[in-house]
Amino acid sequence: MTRGAYVGAFESFLESGALSGWVCPLHNSESDQQPLRVRLQLEDLLNPGMAWSIAVLRASQPRPDLQDLGIASPCGFLFPGKASTSLPPLSTGLVLRALVDVEPAVELPGSPLRLDPSTYQRLERLCRSHQSSQPRLDPVQGPFLSGWAPPAAEHELRLDGQVLDPVSPGADGQFRLPIPPAGCDGRHHHIALHNADGELVCERIEFTPFQLTPWSALQEHSPAPFPDQLSPLAREHHRSLTTWLQWADADGIPLPPNLPLLQRLLSSPIDPPHNSAPGQEAGPDGAPTPRLPIQLNLSAEPLVSVVVPVHNKYAVTRRCLAALAYAPTRIPYELIVVDDGSSDGTASALAEEAPGVQVIRHDYSRGFNQACHSGVAASRGDFIVLLNNDTEPCCRWLEELLEPFQRWSDTGMTGSQLIYPDGRLQEAGGIVWGNGEPWNYGRGRNPHHPGVGYTRQVDYVSGAALAIRRQLWNQLGGFSPEFSPAYYEDTDLAFKVRQAGLCVRYAALSRVIHHEGLSCGTDADPSTSEGLKRFQTLHGPQFQRKWADAFEGERQPSFEAAELIKDRGILGRALFLDHGTPRPDRDAGSHAALVEMELVQALGYKVSFLPTNLAWLGSYTEALQRQGIEVLHAPFTLSLEQFMQERGGEFDFIYITRYTTVRDSLHLLHLYAPQARLIFCNADLHYLRELRQARAANHEPEATKALLEAVQETRRQELEAIRAVDLTLSYSEIEQAVIEAECLGQAATARCPWVVEVVGEPTTPLTATASPFSATTSTPPTATG
Repeated sequence: MTRGAYVGAFESFLESGALSGWVCPLHNSESDQQPLRVRLQLEDLLNPGMAWSIAVLRASQPRPDLQDLGIASPCGFLFPGKASTSLPPLSTGLVLRALVDVEPAVELPGSPLRLDPSTYQRLERLCRSHQSSQPRLDPVQGPFLSGWAPPAAEHELRLDGQVLDPVSPGADGQFRLPIPPAGCDGRHHHIALHNADGELVCERIEFTPFQLTPWSALQEHSPAPFPDQLSPLAREHHRSLTTWLQWADADGIPLPPNLPLLQRLLSSPIDPPHNSAPGQEAGPDGAPTPRLPIQLNLSAEPLVSVVVPVHNKYAVTRRCLAALAYAPTRIPYELIVVDDGSSDGTASALAEEAPGVQVIRHDYSRGFNQACHSGVAASRGDFIVLLNNDTEPCCRWLEELLEPFQRWSDTGMTGSQLIYPDGRLQEAGGIVWGNGEPWNYGRGRNPHHPGVGYTRQVDYVSGAALAIRRQLWNQLGGFSPEFSPAYYEDTDLAFKVRQAGLCVRYAALSRVIHHEGLSCGTDADPSTSEGLKRFQTLHGPQFQRKWADAFEGERQPSFEAAELIKDRGILGRALFLDHGTPRPDRDAGSHAALVEMELVQALGYKVSFLPTNLAWLGSYTEALQRQGIEVLHAPFTLSLEQFMQERGGEFDFIYITRYTTVRDSLHLLHLYAPQARLIFCNADLHYLRELRQARAANHEPEATKALLEAVQETRRQELEAIRAVDLTLSYSEIEQAVIEAECLGQAATARCPWVVEVVGEPTTPLTATASPFSATTSTPPTATG
């Protein structure tokens, strides 16, 4: 409950609905007689710099319940519902902070409070329960600046210091002024509200829009070229382009042929209006132009065979081919398009405009199931990848889709992360509940959320983008014919893979955009639909009868249960805590941390990793996610305390590296995870290292004395951490003995192996010699050999 020079807590909502807490100086003095002020502030972590002040409160309420803590002075604060601003729209990054109003501000324990839909509604009701007399500015909405001011008082609104039209609140105090045209530029601006005396009463920094047209409307109604930088998929397109440029710069890999054509196709509407003559499409300026061939980097010796079943909608298929050509990959692959009885000239168009692509044609439509079988029968790769034609694979999608096969020998099938074209998550692997009902886990969520960002075992993956070894496909007979023409064939195949003793894995970093419904429609009602989608309803009972004995877990679907059920094939759950994300190319301690997480995974545990600095570190973080480790990071995790409050009860043990991490987290672990055993990886005894450094420094006596006092403090904290946990691990037999001697045998200790990969034949146990080396976090990685 201590933060800097203050002690207190943000206690969230009382039964009455009010927000409460308390705070006082850690060490009272005569200068501390005035009550502290606490600022309640909303922030949107997905829009850094956005903050909304809710209230400033005096911590002067009596709190007799704190007397047992030795706190007798009135120090409580209460927010009964008098807000100084209206709430911004709910977003997944919205949080409420309680800050001691000093310079610099100090955040209270218990803060921030994440605003999920339920908590947001409680706060909204609280803020509406009283009418504020304090003027406020609301978030920018469209081209308007709005807020509230007392109707009888004069105020003026300024944009970057320029006075706008007079503020004229209505009878309810609400006002709204248009943003001047010069201010509608997509940049950030300072908005300030002043009273009649010129005093600043409210201010905020806001980004003003330069256009309000949704991307879909821009594509439908505006002329080409389309402003791709405004597309929800701009980040993925940029990632592909920069990867190609990096490969060209570093390795001399040529850029895709006709890159401008690919860019144009991917920024155009997926299913454009049919206003062009046969063989033509919208050109760079929107005028009809002959369709140019799409050159794909296909291999004569493919490792992967990508099979794309299609039925009409050639423009959709052409866009998929453009996405395949645009998405960087070094995996050698062939492309097989199965024209399932199209009537729009798909086969002939592919023959002319997709050189090197193998086209298989059905004389009549046999459905997705049989089209996949025809494509696989004509393929040559060791791996089969099935891909819907209404998809857009993203950067390195094939590498990520195949990676689980290389990492885990029991991998039988993998599936990509599917994303809607508006950027929302469509699917992160599937759950089949105990009643046989399938769920697309994660639908509608943020695709960057840590909970959907790591490789894991799942019940099934979508046939829109899945990979399977050819040998296994043949062994299992591919898709079961009873699920023709389409739907449930992928779920059924996943259960056959698992029945064969292999695993189905979701490859989170293999991202594929899926324009759901363009291939088979969206109407699943067999009484009203004549499309393939109706078979989704017809095949459900058939699947449930076939696999009734294989269903497990909760029978009734629920979002709460899904958060645990989503992780299949585990025996327990472990949380790893360290100060930062391992960087194995920088220090040996990072190598050890990675190996230890991997060893715990091998024992059957799901591993979650929380760096206490909460930093996302690009490829270092992705390496852990690729390994199947859930990495918690900001803005989705805001503090260790918040995370432990939400999920502390799910862990069997917590593995902590560094005594300082134990020191700073111990009270939270005991409070929110009392069931978890605490394991402390000591790495090395820091105080012994500091002692050696102090003696080697050869300082003056006074300086040496100060250093030795610091060593004593480190020793005290380190031994205190060792005594507080259930088990302490040490890499060194010598240091293990020192720990046991220091703690008089009262601390449980064990040796932790230092694991390295070796080149060639390993040294046999009979000839191996013990090494006294104990790596520290600053030791360079040990060379293998």
